[in-house]
Amino acid sequence: MKGAEVLVQMLLEYKVEVIFGVPGDTSLPLYEAIYDAAPKIQHVMARDERSAGFMADAYARIAYKPGICECPSGAGALYSLPGLAEANSSSIPVILFTSDISLADEGRGAITALDHHKLFEPITKWSSFLKQTEKIPETIRRAFRVATTGRPGAVHLAFPQEIMTGEYQPGRQTIFAETECVDYPAYRTRSSQKVLEEAVSYFLKAIRSVIIAGGGANHSQAGPEIMALAEWLAAPVVTTISGQGIMPDDHPLALGVVGDNGFHPYANQAVEEADLLLYIGCKRGSVSTIRWTLPSYQPTRKIIQIDLDPLQLSNNFANTLDIAGDAKLVLKDLVNLLIKEGKPRKLSPWMDELNRIRALFWKDSQAALCSDAVPVKPQRIIQALNQRLPAPAIVIADAGTPTPYITRFLKLQGGGSRFLIPRSFGGLGYAIPAAVGAFYARPGTRVIALFGDGSLGMSAGELETLVRLNIPAVLIHFNNGCFGWIKALQALHCQGKFQSVDFTSGNMALVAQGFKLKAFHIETPDELEKSLDQAFAMQAPVFLDVVTEPEITELPPVYSWLKKAEKKEKA
Repeated sequence: MKGAEVLVQMLLEYKVEVIFGVPGDTSLPLYEAIYDAAPKIQHVMARDERSAGFMADAYARIAYKPGICECPSGAGALYSLPGLAEANSSSIPVILFTSDISLADEGRGAITALDHHKLFEPITKWSSFLKQTEKIPETIRRAFRVATTGRPGAVHLAFPQEIMTGEYQPGRQTIFAETECVDYPAYRTRSSQKVLEEAVSYFLKAIRSVIIAGGGANHSQAGPEIMALAEWLAAPVVTTISGQGIMPDDHPLALGVVGDNGFHPYANQAVEEADLLLYIGCKRGSVSTIRWTLPSYQPTRKIIQIDLDPLQLSNNFANTLDIAGDAKLVLKDLVNLLIKEGKPRKLSPWMDELNRIRALFWKDSQAALCSDAVPVKPQRIIQALNQRLPAPAIVIADAGTPTPYITRFLKLQGGGSRFLIPRSFGGLGYAIPAAVGAFYARPGTRVIALFGDGSLGMSAGELETLVRLNIPAVLIHFNNGCFGWIKALQALHCQGKFQSVDFTSGNMALVAQGFKLKAFHIETPDELEKSLDQAFAMQAPVFLDVVTEPEITELPPVYSWLKKAEKKEKA
């Protein structure tokens, strides 16, 4: 067997079904091996290496298996950096293979020569390159083990040409998978009985407990356990943006997104008024805590944090109790201990009051959600989408323009629905390629992608990928002719001195039609409603180009922005 064949065989051992990538002259042996292994494994050609990484990222988030991507040497490796960096910082296991020049050509000025493994070291859990064909099996096992254990993350391996084409002599039982690392999180860990009993004692004494679920709760698939704990304690659940969807949004204990971007006021209120806060898989970064001001310091408040990564414990706040372990297992053990203590609690007057405020908020939001204004309000788009979302559904958003409206107004109905967004680095161009990865993770689930003009400009080439693969995604483009998020910041902080944020606005439906998509150019709410009905009735990719109200007309629901604007008005 040649090295490339061994690599593909190892991927099959790990039950890999799809690889995302872009062809290059250094990857010919790998492509030949993939071709020979069909149909057991499929290669999905992206139009850009960055997109391939985003596809693998989205696949891993939905399939709970490592996402696999590959790219050629030189520029291919350089273009792959954004996707791998986002995955690693978001605790998503993505494994990237780069095919490299010949080892014999090192230091001789060969075209595309680059120290790949050094390039990826700062943004991965592990980056290395192979020097012997014989080491492929053990190296692949290490790659999957590193990617899926502890805090999951990204791994990069470089394969020089000699390793891909070299002859491999199979030894006894060398080509096999470490079955625990086929999916993630691998080797889940529990906490000690003593720590869990201490946590239970705090829960039993608390009057106003609040659960804050972060992205780690979704990665752990801890939704059922969080609901069980919340219902036993009669405690509200709020989420970070990455934790959104952990409970159905219509559940009486689900209070929505906390913090700054797209916040729910009653979620922030619950956190501030709580006498016990339980953080689950949450880094407690700048957005979810409004730059570490929420909650305010109260010496009597108890704070408990559950995290797979001990490095996150007590990192940004002084915890009363740290619990290191997998969220799903820890919560299951906590619920079992609480059940032994007696009957579940009933909803408190405090919880009733939070739900009264919640109902009033949604009543007051109806004017914007049902507005017939032209250009179309972003809120109206989310409302129209909510009315048609199937369960389950996968909603994907780019960072920027759509984010605060989605996090505030989107309503996921459970049943395995997910919301994906790149929250670590906020890079644009994620949603369209991520729709491809999400589809391959769950082919039977409807995928909806939302993005602005800036994002479209960075990933429009993947529209062809959606058509070529006939992926029935509903693509919603917020067309306001600018980098909306930055323009809103300039309006707020730079006295409206707009610099390099506006660009030529046009009919982007024509662009989509050029890629042979069914596309609609939408200028009114009535056109939006009719186009969405047609889009969800089709089993093919559909592009909705919606001319939307710019952020400078009405500030998006970002807590810090609204406070800044309030101060300016009073000054």
